[in-house]
Amino acid sequence: MISNQDVILFSSDDWASGLKSSKYHVAVGFSKANRVLFVNSIGLRNPSGSSKDIKRIWHKLISFLKGWERIDDHLFVYTPLVIPFHRSRLARRINRIILVHSLRIIQFLLKFRRPVLLVFSPSFHDVVGHLGESEAIYYCIDELKGYREVDTAMMEDMENHLLAKADCVVACSRELVEKKRSANPNVYYLPHGVDWALFRKTLDERRDPPDDIARLEKPIIGFYGFLSEDWIDFELLNDMAAQHPEWSLALIGRTKQDLAGVLRHDNIHFLGVKPFEQLPDYNRAFDVAIVPFVMNELTESSNPLKLFEYLASGLPVVSVNIPEVARYANVVKVARNRREFIRMTEEALTENGREDRYRRSELVRNETWENRLETLSGIIAKHRRLRPGDSS
Repeated sequence: MISNQDVILFSSDDWASGLKSSKYHVAVGFSKANRVLFVNSIGLRNPSGSSKDIKRIWHKLISFLKGWERIDDHLFVYTPLVIPFHRSRLARRINRIILVHSLRIIQFLLKFRRPVLLVFSPSFHDVVGHLGESEAIYYCIDELKGYREVDTAMMEDMENHLLAKADCVVACSRELVEKKRSANPNVYYLPHGVDWALFRKTLDERRDPPDDIARLEKPIIGFYGFLSEDWIDFELLNDMAAQHPEWSLALIGRTKQDLAGVLRHDNIHFLGVKPFEQLPDYNRAFDVAIVPFVMNELTESSNPLKLFEYLASGLPVVSVNIPEVARYANVVKVARNRREFIRMTEEALTENGREDRYRRSELVRNETWENRLETLSGIIAKHRRLRPGDSS
């Protein structure tokens, strides 16, 4: 593991969102032996003028005015202020000036020297090369141009600039590795990790599920994650609920749309956002965990963070046929269509014994974020730019 380094992590979401995504785990993991500045997202699309977007802009402004926030002695959070009209070339030029100068000020105040840049979003490509960094790594976790609301041409342009400037690329799926290799020869496969010790707690029979899920009728088919049309096959969920009215489908997570308009059955229950630390208790109520993604450019290149979390919890898992999940077909049921998905869920309900759960959990014991960060540390050490007088 690297130590005594300054790391600036450019995130594609916000620290205050409460999401314990890959950005969170990398930031917290590295902050144990290094100083880390977590830079909140600057977005990927123009605001719509909706009340939700206006509220988000207001919160961003308040957060910016507060300056950097100290999470602990080694971890800091900063919200940059930019013009949110990403499709405007003029706005992007102005934003580059604002970002670079504001980040240099924060670096000076925090006394960051020759930081390692971990860039999770191409919208930050303009800062690379302007912060005196020792190296810049593009940490690619999604095919971002696959989002419906994102301007595809603009995203490709920003990503191409980042790929050209990055010393290397880290990608969470083999599909992303192959896609990015033509633009940068130094691409490494680094799948997501898991907080195994946390999710192992699901197997503790003394822990009770929270009341809102405990009251649902068994069996419970569970999912947690981002509930949007970019990711979720809502028709699959409706088919499952219609064919098995005795099942309870429990959905946990964020959403930006009216789920009542797409989920048509009373046995589908949306439980909202839950703290990350409570997910093992919700998993205790699941009889089967599912990955009901819609198949598109975004999901086919994805590596579902929840997969190892489900398995660490010992849960039987049914997923659509995403390449990265299909590689675990020896322990996960991978369906090629909706009919097969429902049939496999029926089968999975019979594979939920105590020994089955412990076996699945043990299979991912070593897939931890600590191990992933050791691998990432080796990549960082390999690509560090040396100045005259530095030693290798």
